[in-house]
This record gives sequence, structure tokens and C-alpha cells, in this order.
Amino acid sequence: MTKRGRHRGAKLFRMLAGNDAGAAMVEFSLMAPFLFALAFGIAEFGRMLYQYQLVVEGLRDAGRYLARVDPTDATNQSNAANLAVTGTIDGTGELRIAGWEADDIEFDSQEVDNTAGSYRGPATMYVVRVETTFNYEDVGLLAALGLGAISIDASHEQRVIDRVWDIVPPEEEG
Repeated sequence: MTKRGRHRGAKLFRMLAGNDAGAAMVEFSLMAPFLFALAFGIAEFGRMLYQYQLVVEGLRDAGRYLARVDPTDATNQSNAANLAVTGTIDGTGELRIAGWEADDIEFDSQEVDNTAGSYRGPATMYVVRVETTFNYEDVGLLAALGLGAISIDASHEQRVIDRVWDIVPPEEEG
């Protein structure tokens, strides 16, 4: 290579090295997949939290309903399950979340010893527990990343107060 050819190559290199036109486009094209994945991930996580909140809200409604009626009665449990899933006792309302059915909800009623007087009320109280396992259906991001479905467990406990007349007020001193 002649001296003149080396000089031309150095001049071309200096010209290209000092030229940063298009650098932003190259940088964006390298970062865009990560930025889009981050944005869609945040949106997907927000959607999952929203659906979790709807499930918890439904379980609370069911627990409050069962706390005021006989929680061991099958009809009351069916009404509570409908209330949790649709917001109506007869189950005619719109589903809170697609895919969440009344059959997915379980109920448990248990006695709580209150002889120490920790809580206001009788010596034996009852607590109803409403629980479910909800399978979150994503919009496709988790499947695109090769992750499986997310299963969410949620529960709510509520003190049974259907027998308010059994609560004895503290004795007055004097």
C-alpha cells in the first residue's frame, strides 16, 4: 500500500469516527427489546394484581355474608360462592374474573376458644374461612417467556356474628 492509500484510509476512519449520525438509532434498536419487555412486564404484573384484588374482594364479600347466616348450611355456602364470583347471591351477575367459578371456593367453619376473654363476646366464638385457588390467565407475555401459568391462593377469615344476642356485655361495677 502506498503512502497516499494509507492517508486516504486514515482520513476516512477519522471522518467516520467523528460522525455520530444514526448512533441513537443503533442504540435504540439494541435497547428496544429490553424496554418493550419491561413495559409489557409491568403491565402484566399490574393486571395480575388487579385480578388478585378482585378475588380477595369477592372472598371478603362471601365471608361477610356467611358471618351473618349459618356458615355450615350448604345453601348459604352456595349463595356465598355466587356472591364471591359474580357479586350476586343468585349467580346471575357478571363474572368478576373470567375462569373463576363458584366451585373453586372452599369454606371452613371452626370454633375459637375465647375463655381468656381476648375478644369481646362469648367463651366460644366461630370463625368462617373462605379460600380459593385462582389460575391467572396472562395475555401471552409469560407464555412468550416460557413461563407456565401462575396459580394464586387467597383466603379470608371472618368472625361469625349471626348470634349477636349471645354476646354478654361486661358487668357494670358499682
